[in-house]
Amino acid sequence: MTFLPYHYETFVLTQPSLEAIQKIHKVTTTKVLLQNQEGAQYRFSGWVQENRFRISLKISKPNNYIPLVVGKIETTSSGCLVFVSYKLFPVTKMFLIFWSLFITLVGILASYQYQSLLYAVGSLLILVIIHWVTWSNFKIQLKLTRQTLLEVLT
Repeated sequence: MTFLPYHYETFVLTQPSLEAIQKIHKVTTTKVLLQNQEGAQYRFSGWVQENRFRISLKISKPNNYIPLVVGKIETTSSGCLVFVSYKLFPVTKMFLIFWSLFITLVGILASYQYQSLLYAVGSLLILVIIHWVTWSNFKIQLKLTRQTLLEVLT
């Protein structure tokens, strides 16, 4: 298990790589936030290039836990391979790391200042709760994102 939410997988497709890229491109917009009535055909926002893409689920309101999907497509003799990694957006990662370090530092300093291990244990408990909430929400959004991506590719 890693410190930050992350997931990696490979899809083996029988279709050519150009067709897979076209399928993803067809359902991807460059706009970040869309209203429900706008762009009903779009399921992702981001960019799609020759054999690479960087997308996330289309959302109508901000969600810090949706995964950023970074993919690479390679051609094989009988189709293509799609290498996909799901991770937190860089800003969400930055805030999670910052607050983890801040809470740890405050716990250590308070524990030292007041000569009580209770503050260090309390900060550790807060860290565990924060990361549990982050991982749990990331897994929920990962399931939705992965399911949508599979529907588009198949």
